[in-house]
Amino acid sequence: MSTYESNPAGIGVGKRYGPLTVGGVAGELPNTGSQKELVWELAAGEMVTGVPMTLKLPANYLIEALYLEVETAFAASSTADLSVGGGAGLTTDFVLSTAAAVASVALTGLGNQTGTSAVNIVLTPNANAIAPGTGKARVIVQYKS
Repeated sequence: MSTYESNPAGIGVGKRYGPLTVGGVAGELPNTGSQKELVWELAAGEMVTGVPMTLKLPANYLIEALYLEVETAFAASSTADLSVGGGAGLTTDFVLSTAAAVASVALTGLGNQTGTSAVNIVLTPNANAIAPGTGKARVIVQYKS
């Protein structure tokens, strides 16, 4: 946990000491082609119960692939579901309780894989994934717009 000291040198500048944790971070990965990526960085104990993680897909999107990397396993039975624009979620949720290298995830059951208007894409971890303890993962959605 980092600490922040306001104006330690008396010149109007603050200073941060120690590591800064950044779990629960999400956003679009910048690139130069038509293929884009949305990335969620997940860490145990840094997500909030009952609060799904939401990002925006632009108009005229086409979801092409999903990937999951579990760097450090979460608690037993930890999973997360993904849904697009209020449509059906994945038939098989992401399994977060087993460490694994980057692997493709089937789009089976995922509704609204294409759309002409901007929509929310929502990642919802279950209670076990949110519990404090160990766990670090990355969910990647590749799409074109």
